[in-house]
Amino acid sequence: MAVSNVLSASSLAAIEDALTSAGVNPSELAQLFGSMAQNSQATTGQASSPALTSSVVAAPTNTATTAAANQSSTTASDAATKQADVSGGSGSNTVTITNTSSQSETIGEFLNGGSTTQPVAEITLKPGETGTLSYANGQGGYMAKADSSGTFQSTASRLEFYADANGVNNTDVSYIDGRNASIKVSDDQGKTAGDTQSIAASAPEGTITRDSAGNATIAGWYDGSTSTMQAGGAYMEQQLGTGNAYIHPDDDQRATASNPMTMAQDKSQNYTASFGDA
Repeated sequence: MAVSNVLSASSLAAIEDALTSAGVNPSELAQLFGSMAQNSQATTGQASSPALTSSVVAAPTNTATTAAANQSSTTASDAATKQADVSGGSGSNTVTITNTSSQSETIGEFLNGGSTTQPVAEITLKPGETGTLSYANGQGGYMAKADSSGTFQSTASRLEFYADANGVNNTDVSYIDGRNASIKVSDDQGKTAGDTQSIAASAPEGTITRDSAGNATIAGWYDGSTSTMQAGGAYMEQQLGTGNAYIHPDDDQRATASNPMTMAQDKSQNYTASFGDA
Protein backbone atom coordinates (compact mmCIF):
# COMPACT_ATOMS: atom_id res chain seq x y z
CA MET A 1 0.00 0.00 0.00
CA ALA A 2 1.31 3.42 -0.95
CA VAL A 3 1.36 6.05 1.78
CA SER A 4 1.45 9.73 1.01
CA ASN A 5 4.24 11.79 2.60
CA VAL A 6 1.75 14.63 3.20
CA LEU A 7 -1.27 14.15 5.51
CA SER A 8 -4.22 16.51 5.77
CA ALA A 9 -5.44 17.85 9.08
CA SER A 10 -8.54 15.62 8.92
CA SER A 11 -6.37 12.57 8.29
CA LEU A 12 -4.21 13.36 11.32
CA ALA A 13 -7.29 13.79 13.49
CA ALA A 14 -8.64 10.45 12.30
CA ILE A 15 -5.34 8.74 13.15
CA GLU A 16 -5.29 10.26 16.62
CA ASP A 17 -8.88 9.08 17.25
CA ALA A 18 -7.96 5.58 16.09
CA LEU A 19 -4.90 5.44 18.37
CA THR A 20 -6.93 6.73 21.32
CA SER A 21 -9.59 4.07 20.68
CA ALA A 22 -6.83 1.45 20.63
CA GLY A 23 -5.51 2.73 23.98
CA VAL A 24 -2.37 4.24 22.50
CA ASN A 25 -1.32 7.73 23.62
CA PRO A 26 -0.32 9.68 20.46
CA SER A 27 2.20 11.79 22.43
CA GLU A 28 4.03 8.69 23.75
CA LEU A 29 4.12 7.27 20.25
CA ALA A 30 5.70 10.46 18.95
CA GLN A 31 8.39 10.32 21.68
CA LEU A 32 9.07 6.66 20.76
CA PHE A 33 9.58 7.51 17.10
CA GLY A 34 11.85 10.45 18.08
CA SER A 35 14.01 8.19 20.28
CA MET A 36 14.29 5.64 17.45
CA ALA A 37 15.45 8.36 15.08
CA GLN A 38 18.15 9.50 17.52
CA ASN A 39 19.39 5.93 17.97
CA SER A 40 19.53 5.50 14.23
CA GLN A 41 21.69 8.62 13.83
CA ALA A 42 24.04 7.48 16.63
CA THR A 43 24.40 4.05 15.02
CA THR A 44 25.19 5.64 11.67
CA GLY A 45 27.90 7.84 13.30
CA GLN A 46 29.46 4.78 15.01
CA ALA A 47 29.51 2.86 11.76
CA SER A 48 31.66 5.52 10.15
CA SER A 49 34.09 5.77 13.07
CA PRO A 50 35.98 2.48 12.38
CA ALA A 51 37.09 3.87 9.04
CA LEU A 52 38.40 6.96 10.79
CA THR A 53 40.04 4.80 13.44
CA SER A 54 41.60 2.61 10.78
CA SER A 55 43.06 5.68 9.11
CA VAL A 56 44.54 6.84 12.39
CA VAL A 57 46.00 3.41 13.19
CA ALA A 58 47.54 3.12 9.74
CA ALA A 59 49.62 6.25 10.28
CA PRO A 60 52.14 4.64 12.70
CA THR A 61 52.94 2.04 10.01
CA ASN A 62 54.16 4.84 7.74
CA THR A 63 56.11 6.37 10.63
CA ALA A 64 57.76 3.02 11.39
CA THR A 65 58.71 2.58 7.75
CA THR A 66 60.24 6.04 7.67
CA ALA A 67 62.15 5.36 10.88
CA ALA A 68 63.49 2.08 9.46
CA ALA A 69 64.58 3.83 6.29
CA ASN A 70 66.31 6.54 8.29
CA GLN A 71 68.06 3.92 10.44
CA SER A 72 69.17 2.01 7.33
CA SER A 73 70.54 5.21 5.81
CA THR A 74 72.41 6.02 9.03
CA THR A 75 73.83 2.49 9.21
CA ALA A 76 75.05 2.70 5.61
CA SER A 77 76.64 6.08 6.32
CA ASP A 78 78.36 4.73 9.43
CA ALA A 79 79.64 1.73 7.46
CA ALA A 80 81.08 4.00 4.77
CA THR A 81 82.77 6.10 7.44
CA LYS A 82 84.28 3.02 9.09
CA GLN A 83 85.47 1.72 5.73
CA ALA A 84 87.21 5.00 4.97
CA ASP A 85 88.92 5.05 8.41
CA VAL A 86 91.53 2.28 7.84
CA SER A 87 94.62 3.24 9.79
CA GLY A 88 97.52 1.88 11.79
CA GLY A 89 100.56 3.10 13.67
CA SER A 90 100.97 6.41 15.45
CA GLY A 91 102.99 9.59 15.16
CA SER A 92 103.13 12.86 13.28
CA ASN A 93 104.41 11.34 10.02
CA THR A 94 101.69 9.79 7.86
CA VAL A 95 101.67 7.78 4.64
CA THR A 96 98.27 7.59 2.92
CA ILE A 97 98.28 4.36 0.91
CA THR A 98 95.97 3.35 -1.94
CA ASN A 99 95.69 -0.25 -3.09
CA THR A 100 95.90 -0.06 -6.90
CA SER A 101 96.29 -3.82 -7.35
CA SER A 102 93.64 -6.30 -8.43
CA GLN A 103 93.33 -8.04 -5.05
CA SER A 104 93.13 -7.19 -1.36
CA GLU A 105 96.44 -6.23 0.22
CA THR A 106 97.68 -6.33 3.80
CA ILE A 107 100.44 -3.78 4.30
CA GLY A 108 102.57 -3.86 7.43
CA GLU A 109 104.84 -1.34 9.12
CA PHE A 110 108.19 -2.55 10.46
CA LEU A 111 110.64 -0.61 12.61
CA ASN A 112 114.43 -0.84 12.39
CA GLY A 113 115.83 -3.33 14.89
CA GLY A 114 112.48 -5.08 15.29
CA SER A 115 110.83 -8.14 13.79
CA THR A 116 110.82 -8.58 10.02
CA THR A 117 107.84 -10.93 10.12
CA GLN A 118 105.54 -9.33 12.74
CA PRO A 119 104.68 -5.69 11.92
CA VAL A 120 104.09 -3.08 14.60
CA ALA A 121 101.01 -2.00 12.65
CA GLU A 122 99.15 -3.18 9.57
CA ILE A 123 96.18 -2.30 7.38
CA THR A 124 94.20 -4.39 4.91
CA LEU A 125 92.88 -2.62 1.83
CA LYS A 126 90.50 -3.82 -0.85
CA PRO A 127 91.24 -2.86 -4.47
CA GLY A 128 90.83 0.91 -4.75
CA GLU A 129 90.62 1.42 -0.98
CA THR A 130 92.81 3.91 0.89
CA GLY A 131 94.24 3.81 4.41
CA THR A 132 97.04 5.32 6.48
CA LEU A 133 100.13 4.15 8.35
CA SER A 134 101.91 6.52 10.72
CA TYR A 135 105.25 6.69 12.53
CA ALA A 136 106.80 9.02 15.06
CA ASN A 137 109.76 11.37 14.81
CA GLY A 138 112.94 9.46 15.59
CA GLN A 139 111.60 6.24 14.05
CA GLY A 140 112.76 4.46 10.90
CA GLY A 141 111.80 1.29 9.10
CA TYR A 142 109.78 0.19 6.10
CA MET A 143 106.31 -0.73 4.86
CA ALA A 144 105.72 -3.91 2.87
CA LYS A 145 102.91 -6.05 1.46
CA ALA A 146 102.14 -9.54 2.79
CA ASP A 147 101.58 -12.52 0.51
CA SER A 148 98.11 -14.00 -0.02
CA SER A 149 98.33 -16.02 3.22
CA GLY A 150 99.07 -12.89 5.25
CA THR A 151 102.75 -13.76 5.72
CA PHE A 152 105.36 -11.04 5.32
CA GLN A 153 108.26 -12.32 3.24
CA SER A 154 111.82 -10.99 3.30
CA THR A 155 111.69 -10.69 -0.50
CA ALA A 156 108.92 -8.07 -0.51
CA SER A 157 109.11 -4.59 -2.03
CA ARG A 158 109.79 -1.90 0.57
CA LEU A 159 108.69 1.68 1.15
CA GLU A 160 111.52 2.78 3.46
CA PHE A 161 111.26 5.72 5.87
CA TYR A 162 113.16 7.53 8.58
CA ALA A 163 112.16 10.69 10.43
CA ASP A 164 114.65 12.55 12.58
CA ALA A 165 113.75 14.24 15.86
CA ASN A 166 112.54 17.33 13.99
CA GLY A 167 110.35 15.41 11.55
CA VAL A 168 112.71 15.70 8.56
CA ASN A 169 112.22 12.54 6.49
CA ASN A 170 114.36 10.26 4.37
CA THR A 171 111.97 8.22 2.21
CA ASP A 172 112.67 5.84 -0.69
CA VAL A 173 111.46 2.72 -2.52
CA SER A 174 113.58 -0.43 -2.53
CA TYR A 175 113.41 -3.58 -4.65
CA ILE A 176 116.84 -4.80 -3.47
CA ASP A 177 115.39 -7.82 -1.64
CA GLY A 178 112.74 -8.52 -4.29
CA ARG A 179 109.58 -7.10 -5.81
CA ASN A 180 106.10 -8.36 -4.91
CA ALA A 181 104.43 -4.99 -5.57
CA SER A 182 105.00 -1.79 -7.47
CA ILE A 183 105.32 1.12 -5.06
CA LYS A 184 105.18 4.83 -5.76
CA VAL A 185 105.38 7.55 -3.13
CA SER A 186 104.97 11.33 -3.31
CA ASP A 187 105.49 14.11 -0.77
CA ASP A 188 102.78 16.21 -2.48
CA GLN A 189 105.39 18.89 -3.02
CA GLY A 190 106.72 17.69 -6.36
CA LYS A 191 109.06 14.89 -5.25
CA THR A 192 108.33 11.25 -6.10
CA ALA A 193 110.05 7.88 -5.90
CA GLY A 194 109.22 4.42 -7.20
CA ASP A 195 106.89 3.43 -10.04
CA THR A 196 103.42 2.12 -10.90
CA GLN A 197 104.40 -0.42 -13.56
CA SER A 198 103.41 -4.10 -13.56
CA ILE A 199 106.40 -6.01 -14.98
CA ALA A 200 106.24 -9.49 -13.41
CA ALA A 201 104.37 -11.09 -16.33
CA SER A 202 107.39 -10.67 -18.62
CA ALA A 203 110.09 -11.55 -16.09
CA PRO A 204 112.33 -14.57 -16.78
CA GLU A 205 110.57 -17.59 -15.28
CA GLY A 206 113.59 -18.56 -13.21
CA THR A 207 113.39 -15.26 -11.34
CA ILE A 208 109.76 -15.64 -10.28
CA THR A 209 108.26 -17.23 -7.18
CA ARG A 210 104.51 -17.31 -6.52
CA ASP A 211 102.35 -17.46 -3.41
CA SER A 212 99.35 -19.75 -2.98
CA ALA A 213 97.16 -17.34 -4.96
CA GLY A 214 99.63 -17.15 -7.84
CA ASN A 215 100.88 -13.63 -7.05
CA ALA A 216 104.41 -13.14 -8.35
CA THR A 217 107.58 -11.96 -6.64
CA ILE A 218 110.61 -11.09 -8.74
CA ALA A 219 113.94 -12.05 -7.19
CA GLY A 220 115.97 -9.07 -6.03
CA TRP A 221 119.67 -8.42 -6.58
CA TYR A 222 120.35 -8.37 -2.84
CA ASP A 223 124.10 -9.09 -2.82
CA GLY A 224 124.27 -10.64 -6.29
CA SER A 225 125.60 -13.90 -4.90
CA THR A 226 123.40 -16.20 -7.01
CA SER A 227 122.51 -16.34 -10.67
CA THR A 228 118.80 -15.92 -9.75
CA MET A 229 119.55 -12.70 -7.87
CA GLN A 230 121.66 -11.42 -10.72
CA ALA A 231 118.99 -12.23 -13.32
CA GLY A 232 116.16 -10.70 -11.28
CA GLY A 233 118.18 -7.56 -10.56
CA ALA A 234 119.22 -7.23 -14.20
CA TYR A 235 115.60 -7.57 -15.38
CA MET A 236 114.32 -4.91 -12.98
CA GLU A 237 117.14 -2.54 -13.90
CA GLN A 238 116.33 -3.02 -17.58
CA GLN A 239 112.62 -2.30 -17.00
CA LEU A 240 112.83 0.41 -14.35
CA GLY A 241 116.31 1.90 -14.32
CA THR A 242 118.00 2.77 -11.03
CA GLY A 243 117.01 6.41 -10.63
CA ASN A 244 113.58 6.05 -8.96
CA ALA A 245 114.01 2.99 -6.75
CA TYR A 246 116.86 0.94 -5.32
CA ILE A 247 117.71 -2.15 -7.36
CA HIS A 248 121.24 -2.44 -5.94
CA PRO A 249 122.41 -1.31 -2.49
CA ASP A 250 124.73 1.32 -3.98
CA ASP A 251 122.36 2.87 -6.52
CA ASP A 252 122.49 6.20 -4.71
CA GLN A 253 126.22 6.35 -5.49
CA ARG A 254 125.90 5.71 -9.20
CA ALA A 255 126.41 8.47 -11.75
CA THR A 256 122.84 8.55 -13.08
CA ALA A 257 120.60 11.42 -14.10
CA SER A 258 118.35 10.81 -11.08
CA ASN A 259 118.86 9.28 -7.70
CA PRO A 260 116.65 6.93 -5.63
CA MET A 261 117.33 9.19 -2.65
CA THR A 262 115.78 12.30 -4.21
CA MET A 263 113.33 12.42 -1.28
CA ALA A 264 116.07 12.53 1.37
CA GLN A 265 116.03 15.39 3.88
CA ASP A 266 112.37 16.00 3.02
CA LYS A 267 110.50 18.40 5.30
CA SER A 268 107.11 16.92 4.39
CA GLN A 269 105.46 14.75 7.00
CA ASN A 270 102.50 13.74 4.85
CA TYR A 271 103.04 11.29 2.02
CA THR A 272 100.78 9.54 -0.47
CA ALA A 273 101.69 6.14 -1.87
CA SER A 274 100.28 3.39 -4.05
CA PHE A 275 100.86 -0.35 -3.80
CA GLY A 276 100.08 -2.12 -7.09
CA ASP A 277 100.74 -5.38 -8.91
CA ALA A 278 104.37 -6.41 -9.28
